[in-house]
Parts: sequence; C-alpha cells; structure tokens
Amino acid sequence: MKVISIIIPSRNEGAMLQKTVDSFLKTKSHFFTEIIIVNDGSTDSSTTFLQSQKYKLENLRLFNTGGIGLARAKNLGASRALGDILVFSDAHIKVKPDWLDIIIKSFDIPKLDAVTPGIGSFDPGSSTGYGQNWDADLQIQWLPQPQDISPVPLAPGGFTAIKKVVFNNVGGFDPDFRSFGFEDVELSLRLWLFGYRIYTNPFVRVKHLFRKELPYHVPPIDYFYNFLRMAFSHFNLKRINKSIKLIRNCVNFERVISELVLSDVREQRKKYLKRRKHSDDWFMDKFNIPF
Repeated sequence: MKVISIIIPSRNEGAMLQKTVDSFLKTKSHFFTEIIIVNDGSTDSSTTFLQSQKYKLENLRLFNTGGIGLARAKNLGASRALGDILVFSDAHIKVKPDWLDIIIKSFDIPKLDAVTPGIGSFDPGSSTGYGQNWDADLQIQWLPQPQDISPVPLAPGGFTAIKKVVFNNVGGFDPDFRSFGFEDVELSLRLWLFGYRIYTNPFVRVKHLFRKELPYHVPPIDYFYNFLRMAFSHFNLKRINKSIKLIRNCVNFERVISELVLSDVREQRKKYLKRRKHSDDWFMDKFNIPF
C-alpha cells in the first residue's frame, strides 16, 4: 500500500495555513496520507491552531525551523516523510476531497516521475494553468489545459507530486538556494536533464492564493543568486551569458556574481553534467523555448 506524504512549507501564512490543512484533512482516499508542516521561522501565530485537540493526529506533524529558506524547508520535510510519493504544496491551497486518488493514478503511466494538477486562483472566473514553460526571457508562462495527462517542462512549486525515490536520486531541491525563488523550476529542469519526466494531470484542479506580495521579506540578492546558480549549474556558456545579461542591472549584481563564484557551483556543475542524459539544447528544443 502506498503512503503519501504531503509536505507544506509555511512562513507567516496567517489563517491560510489552517484552511489548507483542513482542506487536506477532508481528503477521501484508500491511501495512508500524512501531512508534514515545516514552519520556517514564522513570526505570526499561524501554527497555534495545531495545539487544538482536533489537530493532535498521528498523521499530522509539525517541524519548526529558523528561516532556512524554501528549498531547505522542503528538503527537511522530505527527509522526515514516510511516503512513497511526496506532494509538495504551498500553505495557501484548497483541494477537492477526491484529488489524491486521481493524482496518484497518474503514476501508473510508465516513466512518469512527477505530476502537477491544474492550478487556478481563488478569484472567481480566473483561468487555470496546467504546468509551466519559459518564454524567450525565462519568464514563466502558464500552459493551457491539455486533453489528457501530458508532459510539461516545469512543475509549479505550488503543488507537485513526485516519487520519493526519484526525488532522493536527483538530490532534492538545491540546498544552496536561498530564501525564495527558482527552486521549483531548477528541480524541474534537473529532472528532465537527468532523464526523468514531468506531466500534468488535467483531471485534478486545485485552488491557489496568488499574492501580490509575500508575507515575509526576500532580499533581492537571494532571488537573483538562485537564478544564476540555476543557470551556472545547467546551461551552456551561451545561455549563461544570456542569463547574466538578464539581471546585470539588478541591485547588488557584483555581489551576486562574487558569492556565486565562491560557492560550490563549479563542482555541482561538473557533477550534474556527468549525470545528465540530455543537454540543455535538447530541453529547449523539446519544449520550444527560444532561449
């Protein structure tokens, strides 16, 4: 019997965290499901509801961290997970009770290693995206609804299920990534380059709170550092130079470059190039990305 681990990193989510947990607790499935909350340095009272007797459940666990960042928080949750399938979910999500069995059925497809549902906003009448792609400037573009379960280049960090053995085999999220940004697209890129496959299942849709601002501060240098670390880890020299040009006018650009050079990115790049089954040219061509 498969065990499913739902991993929810959370920071200053307010009432949305409880609403997300309540939504998952209404799941109807014959799979054993656990919920792991990684409270990453919240300064609000978003986790106090867990002190109620209602939430003192064997399959609901809380881990408190001190602001280690999204990638490491997700990795921590995965390291504590009992499941064969890991579901990484934002802390501002609403699911339908039947979502789990439908999404897990996706893994019956040969060589499907990760899957994302349709993700739409809480706002009435808003559109739903089914996986993501990059445009010519590596800006995220949501994909339209396919007729069936279909490959997608990028799995949104807001909600993605992945085989635990695959997640562990590729090394999880990059632990050197800082507070927020690109951990989801970097992992998606790495999965494809290493020979794994990501799909979207259009028969599952979840609601997501799209905020204009995060409920915590993200230093701009962290965001741009993550972006260039992804580029240096996976792209050829031409694409690295194009990536640098995209952010060369950002705040603290010289510091971003300096800290990246002093990191382990060279060693990581060598390791990744040895492991991958496909080149970044292959990836860009396969998904018609003009970068």
